[in-house]
Amino acid sequence: MQTIEENSAKSRGEKADEAAVKKRVHALRDTVQRDGDCFKSSSHLRDDGVIDPRDTRDVLGMCLEVVNSKGIKGADAHNTLARL
Repeated sequence: MQTIEENSAKSRGEKADEAAVKKRVHALRDTVQRDGDCFKSSSHLRDDGVIDPRDTRDVLGMCLEVVNSKGIKGADAHNTLARL
């Protein structure tokens, strides 16, 4: 981000305000650190949840079984294979 802002100012023939740029970089870094936690994103329903590491093999096995099953047919509106 710092490099982009410096290059952007340079292309406009200006000099970037280093203090302001560093302040924005630190603010962005703090936000990413705060919001980048898997539990934070799951609590905001941005994903399907966090799998307990002890359950990873079971969950992965269930997912592979669902993906590999041939006999399940969903509603026609959601069944992309029926349209192919």
